[in-house]
Amino acid sequence: MERIVPIYEERPAKPEVAPIGGTLADLVASILAALASITALGYSIWFFSRFLENDTHLWGIFSAFILCFGFGAFAFVPAAITSRLAWKAYKQGARRKNMLWAIFMLMPWLLLSIVLVFISDLSLIYSLPLLILVILLSLWAIISMNRSTM
Repeated sequence: MERIVPIYEERPAKPEVAPIGGTLADLVASILAALASITALGYSIWFFSRFLENDTHLWGIFSAFILCFGFGAFAFVPAAITSRLAWKAYKQGARRKNMLWAIFMLMPWLLLSIVLVFISDLSLIYSLPLLILVILLSLWAIISMNRSTM
């Protein structure tokens, strides 16, 4: 009886290490968007605490909560989602669909920052860095979307 020779040789399995698929720009975008989200949430908390100092009625506090965190959600939620998408791009590589979502999530920031810089009476020292940040994050998403293969 002949010995059966396997077609392939079994090799010991190597531990799978996921290579970083993204670039340094993805990591920087993730950190900047996370800092923007934390800052926006902090401002919402700060404004709400100022309402708590003066309001004594429950309905006034409730409406202040809705005003601060409802309006603030247009800032900190898209920034947090953008940060998560940038982190995924850093870990797994940029995907076209995720970059389109990042651009979509940056639209409220872009509109708000344009209003703050050109229409509002807010000092430029507060509004201009926001506009610069949004432009940088938007450029990151557009460039990453154009470079992505999927």
